[in-house]
Amino acid sequence: MRSLPFFLLLFAALAGAVEAEETAALDIVRNPHAYSNRFLTVRGTMTNLRPETTGGIPVPTGMIFDLVAGPAFLVVRSVVPPPCQMGSSVVVEGRFVPTAIIRQQLYTNLIEATLVTCR
Repeated sequence: MRSLPFFLLLFAALAGAVEAEETAALDIVRNPHAYSNRFLTVRGTMTNLRPETTGGIPVPTGMIFDLVAGPAFLVVRSVVPPPCQMGSSVVVEGRFVPTAIIRQQLYTNLIEATLVTCR
């Protein structure tokens, strides 16, 4: 029993926080399956901000926007509205999925954002 707290502390130290790997949007678009289910950090410009919808009806639980970086663009889903104005430079951290169906909507090259910050 005395060793249990030691092992819990050791496990917590080794586990650490999941860090998102910084990746260029163009690299993701060129080879999306190489980044499947990985936590990434991607920089770009936020465009086409819109509410998430179900059957054309806005859902208050999420926002969707396009992240444009040069010739590449990714779709970002955020459960919290981004604090930035459309056209702002942003940094997005989150899990990347090549394709996802969410509420009967098909998305390709989707980042499920855990953090969106303005630059």
